[in-house]
Amino acid sequence: MKRFFILVTLLLIATQLIACAPAAPAAPAAPAATSAPAAPAATSAPAAPAAGKQTTLVFYQRGYVEGGTDAGSVTTLQAVEAFQKAHPNIKVNIVGIPWTAEGDTKLEAALAAGSDINVFRVTSPNLPRYAKQGILSDISPFLTEEDKADFYPSGFQVATVDGKVWAWPLWVTAISVFANTDLFKERGVDLPSMDKPWTWDQFVEAAKKLTFKRDDGTQIYGFSSSSKWGAVEYYPLMYLDGGRILSADGKQFVQNQPAGVSALQKIADLALVHKVTPPDFGTVDQPGVRAQFKDRKTVAMLMSTPNFVPDLEKANFPLAVIPPPTGKLSKIVTNGAFGLYAVVKVSDPDQQKAAHEFAKYLTGSQVAKDIPGWQLAPGLRKSNTSYATNPAREVIAKLVEYGVYEAPVATSAELGNNYGAALQAIILGKQTPQAAMDAIAPDYQKELDALSQ
Repeated sequence: MKRFFILVTLLLIATQLIACAPAAPAAPAAPAATSAPAAPAATSAPAAPAAGKQTTLVFYQRGYVEGGTDAGSVTTLQAVEAFQKAHPNIKVNIVGIPWTAEGDTKLEAALAAGSDINVFRVTSPNLPRYAKQGILSDISPFLTEEDKADFYPSGFQVATVDGKVWAWPLWVTAISVFANTDLFKERGVDLPSMDKPWTWDQFVEAAKKLTFKRDDGTQIYGFSSSSKWGAVEYYPLMYLDGGRILSADGKQFVQNQPAGVSALQKIADLALVHKVTPPDFGTVDQPGVRAQFKDRKTVAMLMSTPNFVPDLEKANFPLAVIPPPTGKLSKIVTNGAFGLYAVVKVSDPDQQKAAHEFAKYLTGSQVAKDIPGWQLAPGLRKSNTSYATNPAREVIAKLVEYGVYEAPVATSAELGNNYGAALQAIILGKQTPQAAMDAIAPDYQKELDALSQ
């Protein structure tokens, strides 16, 4: 399910690039345990190195270019400078690596060498491997009671492997529904809210009203989402009946159980029964579906990630962000990709403490206050409200509380491809959800069993 995790990686990359201007769940990706893993036992956070003792850290940052004028490079340098000012005995050297295979190679080489790297951006697919290889430092001893109370419970879900938390959560690309308010007004459809979200039936009814043909022959559809494997963004809908892809511990494939199957049937029915989606729903990629929504004359509602918001804001799009509808679970559910910073395990205790202090700063509330534009998506700390700068972003930020995410596992690319093909077959009406999930369940479970050994 590497491919599924590739999806998470793509979502992260997309968010980084667009916000920097410059991800979607990966192998099945996203959602997670119905109950979040217990936060690590509270401890007193070790203090930074004693004043006067100089400690040097090496920070590997994706997309950073020394002297670069892009937003990502500028804000990274500003964050490092702000941290160094607050911690004069800690010096941080930045090593920029691109969002490419070349960058992957450089990062892997540094981690294999085990020296001259202390903090880096880790993806969900790679985190379990690094943790099991003993590369990472558990963040638990460096979490205070205040930290634990500040993080949303879901914040540690995708960073937890074998009961330990191996990365500092930065943000999550909470998937939401974007609404064209002009079309809503034209068709007399009232917007739902976080306090009064739509039920599934209400959502379907609204999508039907928003599916119509204008006098000039222009066909408007009520709903769509990126649905090509590798960039699937309708994941929240897969969890609205209480089902999930994997069990909470990531050891069992469960999407062929009733709650998982019923949700998949709802998604397929949008196209096959209710006919509220464009003809390419099931095959359309992210750029394609976003273009359909942005042109204001094809799609009235789009389910997508926050990295599209700046583009819509620049275009003065008539935008409202609304929560996903609720299903049999009777509560809002969202999903998305995580931004995570990991700390490399080293023998020098002062350097280890300093590295965690730096990673904690990069993922905390203070950096968001210090560096305008640092927050590319909603933070996973309750105290970090810097993303919520307008009503649309406020909804996205509130959705963070309702996230569910899969336990991190690293299955094969072949399995990921087969799973993606099964999802597409369901939406296109080539297989029933039950048949498609039953067909892939044995291979899926075989790989999960192998990973558990």
